Amino acid sequence: MKNLLYILLVFSTVAKAQMGFSLFRFATFYASASTGAPFSENQSFIVDGVAGSGQLVEMTAVNAPNYNITIGLRKIARFDYQVKQGNFYTGSEDESSDYATISNAPGLEYLFKYSAIRNRGMNFKQQEYKVRYISDHLTSKASYVDDGLINLKYTLGEVRLRKSFGNIDLTLGVAHRSHPVYGYSPIQEWFADPSNKHWWQLAHEFGYTNEGEVWSLDGEVIAGADPEFYSYHFGDAVNEYNNQQLNLLGLQQEVSAVIGADYYRYSAQNWIHAWGSVYPIHKGLSAYSYSYPGVTTEWDIGVVFGVKFNKHFSIFVEGRHLKYWDIRSYNMQTGINYLIF
Repeated sequence: MKNLLYILLVFSTVAKAQMGFSLFRFATFYASASTGAPFSENQSFIVDGVAGSGQLVEMTAVNAPNYNITIGLRKIARFDYQVKQGNFYTGSEDESSDYATISNAPGLEYLFKYSAIRNRGMNFKQQEYKVRYISDHLTSKASYVDDGLINLKYTLGEVRLRKSFGNIDLTLGVAHRSHPVYGYSPIQEWFADPSNKHWWQLAHEFGYTNEGEVWSLDGEVIAGADPEFYSYHFGDAVNEYNNQQLNLLGLQQEVSAVIGADYYRYSAQNWIHAWGSVYPIHKGLSAYSYSYPGVTTEWDIGVVFGVKFNKHFSIFVEGRHLKYWDIRSYNMQTGINYLIF
């Protein structure tokens, strides 16, 4: 809630700078829901009883249907090479250029997006709220990201000076980021504690019970032997313990220098758009701020490239790569199009 209030404060402040402009002009509100058949897991079995007289019990996981429920509000100027995907915004759009250093139009841009997702039996959420204002000599941005798929969560606020040299824009400024504790695993200290002599003590703390080597959770048998439980279920107890302890430590704060570059050239036959933000220097402001091992440089970079050789043949490359606190998020696509007739 604090993160959202912070972003809304920046949003309202920047909006006042938009005197003479309509705040919601060209903005789109959207909501969508989709569902699909779940992934079919490989069959698994346990023997209930002793070998030779026990019963074979199937333990194959049956996943619930996948779904994606998304709601959002966006106002982001499209570049010349972009074409709106379909007739509607659904929330599935993942344009790398949305993260470019410089927009295709000066002024205010924003994106508010919330998705509740179930995929292969895992429930998680993906949230992104960002507000950006770009002028001829200054850029400012506030954002909150919570990507449950890769366990990346942070709040970012930054201000940069901007200098344009034709097709190239350079920016320099300072960024403040807050985030959960990264790079620290409490389970290591749990195992180092002499009072914790056996691994199953941790399992018992989180509701797992056993009779001999038969393990249950909430009264349901989940494993017929210690090795099976240790291989397939004990990791869940470890994750629960780590998350529990890390949440007690709260959000960590740090300040970083940021350097950005953006190159954009477009024609109807070919175009290239490359950008990057590099964070080379950091100052931790909290007790558990991230401790950078070795190289401290972080980045958020991307590229969009396309060539139409003639009316029939064209190629394209598009991608983005982000590295924060040694967590990497990336996507890339490339291909060819050939119009036969």
